[in-house]
Amino acid sequence: MSVMSTAKNGVSSIEGRVIEVLREQGPQTLECLCALPDVSWAQVLLAVDHLSRSCTVAIERIAPCEYQVSLNGTGT
Repeated sequence: MSVMSTAKNGVSSIEGRVIEVLREQGPQTLECLCALPDVSWAQVLLAVDHLSRSCTVAIERIAPCEYQVSLNGTGT
């Protein structure tokens, strides 16, 4: 069994959870996203990396060693 199951549209369940949190709650720090229940910080980082490379989310440095993740575009 794979670490991240993939839905029919190619988005992993963890990526979907990250997108859902960002849609419902707005931009979040990476630390906050890594605190999602039932997923490891490594899984969240992998999902955010993939979403960033596909231009679904943007990552912005807001302080030394602190990053904010937000959805790209206006269709939130």
